[in-house]
Amino acid sequence: MHGSKLLILSGLILALAAHPVSEAKASNGFPSPGASKLLAVADTSARRIAAADWRLVFSDEFRSAGKFNAGSWTYCERGSAAWTRYLTSSPDYVYQAGGNLVLRMDNAIIAGDAVPYHSGGIMTSSKFSIRYGKIEVRARFSKGKGSWPAIWMMPELPTAYGGWPNSGEIDIMEHVNNENVVHQTIHNSAVTNEKGASTATHQASYHADDYNTYGIVWNPGSIEFYVNGEHQYTYKKETAAGSKQWPFDRPFYIILNQAGAVGWPGPANNADLPFEMKVDWVRVYKQQELPNPGFEQAGLGPWQAGAGAKVVRAHARSGGRAVRLKGGASILAQTIGGLLPNTTYTFGGYVRTNTSSPSLLLGVKNYGGSPAETPIAGKKYQHGLVTFTTGAQQTSATVYISKPEAGTAYADDFYLNKQ
Repeated sequence: MHGSKLLILSGLILALAAHPVSEAKASNGFPSPGASKLLAVADTSARRIAAADWRLVFSDEFRSAGKFNAGSWTYCERGSAAWTRYLTSSPDYVYQAGGNLVLRMDNAIIAGDAVPYHSGGIMTSSKFSIRYGKIEVRARFSKGKGSWPAIWMMPELPTAYGGWPNSGEIDIMEHVNNENVVHQTIHNSAVTNEKGASTATHQASYHADDYNTYGIVWNPGSIEFYVNGEHQYTYKKETAAGSKQWPFDRPFYIILNQAGAVGWPGPANNADLPFEMKVDWVRVYKQQELPNPGFEQAGLGPWQAGAGAKVVRAHARSGGRAVRLKGGASILAQTIGGLLPNTTYTFGGYVRTNTSSPSLLLGVKNYGGSPAETPIAGKKYQHGLVTFTTGAQQTSATVYISKPEAGTAYADDFYLNKQ
């Protein structure tokens, strides 16, 4: 978690920053005087976040009242790092109200808890984590001397590649004090120095008095940062990169917190309290890799099928159409190109039959390994999936659903996602 100032160089906006220690990990949690870093070049093309086929896999709209959903979130615990210094596991500091999650910081006196400030933070650790996808959070926050709201991600296995910063950190949004910019940053051992300063960061403008949507699109080869759908900058995986430059191949969880009064923002002006960040929603998506997954195009293409396969309007699991497999043994298959070598994917879908048997087989082959299959049976739609990892030179795979004997079955809502 960090800070910076602008520098014009060769007509492009870059940045050098006196960058505090990333407060998730620093032993003392305080800024590093004189530390500097190069900010990523701002994108001037006004490229907007893609609206391609994304499948929602996690969301919280915060439409209830009172305590947050304990099935999705848990309190961030107090610690010695600056951002954790005043964390308080209490619904007075993290709660739902008015269609928002409210994260609060104040200087209230709490009996038996003799710290000068109290603040709120929650995380999805042990509840939900993701590797690759689109993460978006819509939020607004108050400004003030000493305020430090943040939306960020940490690895579910914090020492997969060693202690911080070796295993990575993704800061989707941080704000300090009364600045007119937010900060978006990557941390790892290649871009973060011994004082916690990162060379992979960017300052972005935002609507100071309104809600803003902060997001990333995280792929196996890059992490793109966005504010209100506008691309800000991209951190790219280098050719033949190891974990030092790219530890971002493992699941990360989400953190929402309101910190302050220590570390990067410095002391608080108590007249500016309370500090609050209100989160309207959190939404996480995985990218849909499979063309015509639900047969809503009214035809089978690009699926290849035998004579017993037909798109019908009956028995759809969602939308208006499904595919029917009728008669003797039949198969429905599609070969997908453009996959990444040495990359794990999940192929899944939903099947129902006219009896509890026969079982159908959902599978994948020609991906660089042995065919993988899972059986599905039932009169109601049943979900099945297989996970596979492409070979070192493999960029395609054939996914399929097979009906090995007579009977009628319906299938719908297939998907193929990078893990």
